[in-house]
Amino acid sequence: MYFYKYQKPGNLELNMLRRGEIFFALVGELNDASECRPRFVLNGTKELWTRLAQFILEEVCLRLDTHERMNRDEIRKLLGLSSSLGSLLKKHVRNLDFGLENLDALFRQVLADALQDNVSALRSQLILDSSREIIRREIPRLLREPTYITSFSKNAKNPTMWGHYADAERGFVIVYSTDDRTIGVCSPIKMLHGTRPLGEDQIGDYEIDIYDEDRLELKTVKYGRKPPKANAFHRLIPRFSYTEAEDHYDVPLLLGGDAKDKEENQVGLIKYSDWKYEQEIRAFLPAYGTLPPDVRVLRVSLENIRGIIFGPQMSNQDKDRVILCCHLMRESSAIPDGQSLPEFAFFQASQLLDRFDFQISPVGVLDGLYFGDGLPIKLMKDVDETTARALRKMSEEIENGLQESSVETNRVCQE
Repeated sequence: MYFYKYQKPGNLELNMLRRGEIFFALVGELNDASECRPRFVLNGTKELWTRLAQFILEEVCLRLDTHERMNRDEIRKLLGLSSSLGSLLKKHVRNLDFGLENLDALFRQVLADALQDNVSALRSQLILDSSREIIRREIPRLLREPTYITSFSKNAKNPTMWGHYADAERGFVIVYSTDDRTIGVCSPIKMLHGTRPLGEDQIGDYEIDIYDEDRLELKTVKYGRKPPKANAFHRLIPRFSYTEAEDHYDVPLLLGGDAKDKEENQVGLIKYSDWKYEQEIRAFLPAYGTLPPDVRVLRVSLENIRGIIFGPQMSNQDKDRVILCCHLMRESSAIPDGQSLPEFAFFQASQLLDRFDFQISPVGVLDGLYFGDGLPIKLMKDVDETTARALRKMSEEIENGLQESSVETNRVCQE
């Protein structure tokens, strides 16, 4: 399968090409404000609702105690309401998907009734105001998880993509390929979280570790009008408090089964339908926590990088720079003994006269020889017939792949 990344002919893009690198952007750095935005709902057992109530009340006590507005006896009484509040919340929501945006009103309703016989009116108002602040500000903050994405397209011929992401056809497209829907990446440091088999002599045993290389799955983006549902309990369970005994017996892990699964695995893979022209596929960085931008630049395996498509309006100077960058990329990368790489191909995109589309024509292949006199490229007229046939076949597959992939990637979610 071929897939593509549109690039501008800027110094940053060319430097990354020279190293064979891709950048994983934080969700907030992308050009769609709705990226990775789920529709958070709450759907869980009475146990989970009780723990949620306890979590909110603990935060209330912490805030008010910090300002010396509650004594120890008041804190004990307030936390003692957790079980009854959890029962009332579960009774109200039953087994429905309860929108997180409605939690504030419902929680304040059941809490206000419970406070009438326990604290003064002034204390009651302070507690209610504090719970509102926690539900509206603290819980949404806890639900945000840093996600890092790199994007590709299955379409190398879309005029809109050439306009938006390749400097109005003055840029270029990097051609990648994969046989197993994965892309190999490596980092100078160990920062890729994952699991691996321990070895052939230890069948069934896996290790959990942090690595400096990995193969990342390429996932197809779907397009629709509604964000995927995600059960907020799954992200809140690690934030709840547990006794030493509960931690010892893995209660936090077991509680995950009390929260119904929704569409958590689709978060980051459903975009608004107007973006469907991108025909996007994505890889996610398997890392956690907040990472600075420099750490999120990874080198791609040379076996996955197959060529370059020059834009119709690309200058000869920029083409020369791209060819040299590709030469440096291959020459600076270590190739394991006994492994050979496919020819690195160059193509030219040309506008068609009778419709808004492009023709992709082979230009040549990268030549390993460069002495500063001429470019390290072997043009079509100089390659052997076997290589020429392979290049023509590759250009045809790039064009035909547009039609084949459009059926799959243009499926629109109607839910």
